Amino acid sequence: MVKESFDISFITSIIPKLIQALPVTLRITGFSIVFGWSVGLLLTFGKVGHHRVLSFILDKLTVILRGIPTVVLLYLAYFGLPAILGIIPGIEVGKWSKEVFCVIALATELAVSSSEMFRSAYNSLDAGQLEAAHSLGMTKAQRFFRVIAPQGLYVILPNLGSATLTVIQGTALVYTLGILDIMGRARVLDTNAFGLKTFEAYFTVALFYWFFSLVITSIFHQLERHFGRGIRSVGNAR
Repeated sequence: MVKESFDISFITSIIPKLIQALPVTLRITGFSIVFGWSVGLLLTFGKVGHHRVLSFILDKLTVILRGIPTVVLLYLAYFGLPAILGIIPGIEVGKWSKEVFCVIALATELAVSSSEMFRSAYNSLDAGQLEAAHSLGMTKAQRFFRVIAPQGLYVILPNLGSATLTVIQGTALVYTLGILDIMGRARVLDTNAFGLKTFEAYFTVALFYWFFSLVITSIFHQLERHFGRGIRSVGNAR
């Protein structure tokens, strides 16, 4: 079959239609990041705590989950959770939106990877600073927000930025569950064009993800500069 030449007019015509699907992609990404980082932080507390059994279990769980591809996690969440949670009275998994399962899968993937980032940041801190904060009477919450978080974030911000991009790219797989995000909408538009505009459709989607990458990279670059000034100020003060 002879393919038509590159059609710019088709690209300009589908951009507004893809923008209509943009909230779905952003919603799944946003919730996945919030829950993923929150759960990842809790996992970190369990890993660096003094409960060896809990730390051992979380470490093994991290190894297992990190070895599962994103698309497989999506299927496990969508087909597995209803079977597991359906036996619990009061939980009607059948009424859950497909987006919920996508968030669970992507947040789980982010949680296990970010927990390792948070742990590396924690281990990079000077133990003397934590001891000094404890001697000053700071509570655990105060030590976390005043000592651990500012310095730890600076250490792992590049990795967190990469993890955020991974989540956004992972949303390109949610169409496999029938969700009309920008990827799913592009597939529909390509089908409506009888498969003659496949390259143009996915080229346009690539532009969207490229734009996301630029925005996220810029945001984390600014965060690095912000937290870096504080770290350098402390270092110069010494």
